[in-house]
Amino acid sequence: MRRPGPESNPRALAGWALLGLIGLWGWSGCKAPETADPGAVVVATAYGDALTVANLLAEVPPGLTARDSAGWADRVIADWQQRRTLVHLAKTELPEMELDFEREVAKYRETLYLHAYEDRYLRDHLDTAISVAELQAFLDEQPDLFRLVEPLYRARWMVFPDEAAFPRDIRGLQKQLASKDPEELSSLASRCADAGLPFDLDAERWWTWEELGSVVPLDPRKAARQQSSRRVTKIDWPADTAAGRPLDQRALLLVTERLASGTVSPVERVADRISELLLHRRRNRTLANMRQQAVQAAWAEDALSKTAPASTTDPNSASNDTP
Repeated sequence: MRRPGPESNPRALAGWALLGLIGLWGWSGCKAPETADPGAVVVATAYGDALTVANLLAEVPPGLTARDSAGWADRVIADWQQRRTLVHLAKTELPEMELDFEREVAKYRETLYLHAYEDRYLRDHLDTAISVAELQAFLDEQPDLFRLVEPLYRARWMVFPDEAAFPRDIRGLQKQLASKDPEELSSLASRCADAGLPFDLDAERWWTWEELGSVVPLDPRKAARQQSSRRVTKIDWPADTAAGRPLDQRALLLVTERLASGTVSPVERVADRISELLLHRRRNRTLANMRQQAVQAAWAEDALSKTAPASTTDPNSASNDTP
């Protein structure tokens, strides 16, 4: 079996190209010194700091080609030297009092520790499972956060193939679509499935009218009548090439339920938003409990101590009155 070479890995190929270029380029007018470790070759310096081939290879971006590697290396070196030059200017020209970053660095380091630990703690302890009951309870608790900005509809529908005429028994299909008999609806569903027709007879999903129009051909000019109709609507939408509709479209539609704008949204429409809010609340509570338990454990282990402030004498107390 042939051992895979760098040509099988674009990142490795670019790295080998860089190494080859280092061997050909002369840095500062001189050839790079020979070394047992190619990664230790110095390709640039700035105020006593050195940039090596290993530093460059660590930054090779995915997908870099051998052809582009030289230009990329030049840009990285220029950026590195510019940064080192500005850092040198800052160190040499700023007043001493403006160079004291120890407190800020210490706080930033603490923040990184806390952030890493809390992330790990949440991964291990945060319960992310949210039940439908919890979603509904939050919706009932905060209904004004989830009021509809546009109406929603539940509907039964079936769509016929483009350009196909309505079947001869269209009246029977309309009757079946409006039926409350589960057997009638099951029979209609089987017929739609056998014919490969798009359909939804369960009417469980809530749609905006625009969303419903993505699966059922809905003529915007007839929207008001179709939205308010209590009967099965026979949709016959002739082709309109100018409007980008080159084919005749036909369907049956029965709107079974409506929710007006301003009413509280069904829970399934806002489940993702509620889940985010519940997880945020749960996250905060989990971290608060962890912090409290950690401090309590530290006190129990005598890892913490606190010195009470020295008592001060109240100058207005009676004991200080001069006779």
